[in-house]
Amino acid sequence: MFRILLLPTSLLACAGAAAAQTPLQQALAAPIDGPKYSFNMTFQNGDERAEGRVDPSQPEGRRITVTSPPEADWDDDFRKTITQMDKDAKGDIWCIELAEIVPPDARQVSETDTTATYAFQPVAVDKEDKKVFKHLTGSITVSKQSPSILSLSMTAPKPFKPVVVAKVNSFNMTATCTPGPDGRAYLSRMDMKVSGKAMMKAFDQHTVQTISDLKPIPDQPLKTASGTP
Repeated sequence: MFRILLLPTSLLACAGAAAAQTPLQQALAAPIDGPKYSFNMTFQNGDERAEGRVDPSQPEGRRITVTSPPEADWDDDFRKTITQMDKDAKGDIWCIELAEIVPPDARQVSETDTTATYAFQPVAVDKEDKKVFKHLTGSITVSKQSPSILSLSMTAPKPFKPVVVAKVNSFNMTATCTPGPDGRAYLSRMDMKVSGKAMMKAFDQHTVQTISDLKPIPDQPLKTASGTP
């Protein structure tokens, strides 16, 4: 009798352990692997705006096709920025990559029928991040219906000095996530506002980056986040 009951009891224990995961822990464990996509990207810094198409399957130097502004209007700084962005364009657009800065035991602060929101202290992944992250507070909202991140933000409650020669008066970053063709959430919008003073010069920067119109790159199997075709 006891041997017959042993297996069902073990299964129930495993099921209970899985059910004990919070929505945040489930979201932070969402799949990251999958096919790559080409996509539209816009980048705006103040009054400057650029638009283009990114194909990470292309060799370096041909991954970004800029549609605006026309090349005749590019200055040296813009050309250097595009060159670096092209080099870095490897298809890493997934919100799950933000998981490394979020502790799995973050404190839940609110919830709805479909979402849960948590407050956290950002986890620095290197020394440079630590100089800034220790001054910030974070908030992350995840789905309770599927394991995915919906949005993440980091703000500075008060001014801080990351280095001796610079002071940040305000910092606000918001990342918005959208389900892609295979169910993985991608970074559809990144909005960052930073103001302060560096080397005795004031700065006030507002950048917005958007990603849209994901298209599967040919000759790749399209699978859902669960791994099925």
